Amino acid sequence: MFINIHTHKELLEAQVELVSIASSQAKKPNLYSFGVHPWKIGKDVNEVLEEMDTVCRNRRCLAVGECGLDKLIDTDFDLQQKIFCEQIQIANEVEKPLIIHCVKAFNELIACLKKLDCKVPVIIHGFNNNKNIADDLLKQGYILSFGKALMDEGSNAQEVLKNVGRKNFFIETDDAKVSIRDIYKKASEILGIEENILQEQLKNNYQRVFKEEIL
Repeated sequence: MFINIHTHKELLEAQVELVSIASSQAKKPNLYSFGVHPWKIGKDVNEVLEEMDTVCRNRRCLAVGECGLDKLIDTDFDLQQKIFCEQIQIANEVEKPLIIHCVKAFNELIACLKKLDCKVPVIIHGFNNNKNIADDLLKQGYILSFGKALMDEGSNAQEVLKNVGRKNFFIETDDAKVSIRDIYKKASEILGIEENILQEQLKNNYQRVFKEEIL
């Protein structure tokens, strides 16, 4: 079993996958997450937030997101923080994990999560930052999700994965063309373990975090 925790692909190759979407009009797979990405904050953002409470209570919706903060975009950063905080509150209410997009704003991200007393698992998707940032996030109890960057020799993602702890990470493809199977294979090589052991560990992580039993 290959669990892809975060993908935008329409053709889902894994047995269990989550797709992050920006609006309820988007095509949903069997299991999905729902949130307002900081890139997608627009004039209709209040309408999307209003429907989130209903959409996120659907049994097929397993997470809130992707949502978060990004300092490299033009969208007003105060507005980004406001929208992100509202989604933290929704996640607390529906008791579902947050899937996070964060670019150069980890201090503010942690501050928002603490301010709203986030009670749900927090997953930092597409992680490819340095060990110091990883340590700060892991100290908060957050989970790191690794994707295509694992395929790049010498990447931050490769170095962090070696020491992250097997209960503290997931694997994803995001919008990359690489296969989830290839990323699993690479991750098992980096960790120096058999692929079936990695699959079993990520299955356990998935069931613990998403409270979704896999038979």
